[in-house]
Amino acid sequence: MENRLKMIFDASSHLFINKGYSRTQIKDIAREIGLSTGMLYVYFTGKRDILNFILKGTVEPTFITKEFELPIKSELFDSLDNEIKEAFERNMKTFSSHLVDIADYPFEQMLSDAYDVISKYGIGCLLIEKNPDDLGNLIHSYKEYRLEFYRQIVSYITHYGESGTFRQVEYPEYTAQVIIETMSWWGMHITNDAFDIQKDITAEIAKKVCMDNLLHAYSI
Repeated sequence: MENRLKMIFDASSHLFINKGYSRTQIKDIAREIGLSTGMLYVYFTGKRDILNFILKGTVEPTFITKEFELPIKSELFDSLDNEIKEAFERNMKTFSSHLVDIADYPFEQMLSDAYDVISKYGIGCLLIEKNPDDLGNLIHSYKEYRLEFYRQIVSYITHYGESGTFRQVEYPEYTAQVIIETMSWWGMHITNDAFDIQKDITAEIAKKVCMDNLLHAYSI
């Protein structure tokens, strides 16, 4: 069952991100993974539960490997919105904690940690971005999280510039955007919604390419 649920997770997330949740039908998901529509209803009672399953699996990766009574019940997702908001808050707090003692937190480590967060939550973030009408209750929290993440990156590179470990840039706020967008491209978009999706690229290679370019661009 675990493998079948992973197939549903992958196919549904791809469709919800690229085609849109409202335009995707259960039969589209079934066709994507070679199942009958009826067989898909053995696992989920409806499309909303599949969406919630993906979001839950993003904030709690081990969730999709659990043993479930089928079909998977909607009650499992009653507190999902709060869990996602708590994940946002937890990541903001953890990522900003190094600002108090930045001397022990080098630029390379900051980039690595930021990239890992973007990569880990990439599918969930793209689902929210691409389906604002269907996930409107999360949009406000997500926008706040993105803004705070951006502010934290600005703070870090400002500190690194002052300490002489980051090359001087005229516009640190725009440089922060470039860094975030570069990490987002390699950590989220290239395997999910790029014009030419590269499913064969491994997470390790994507991170290595991204880190190599950013470190050579900005490190001193």
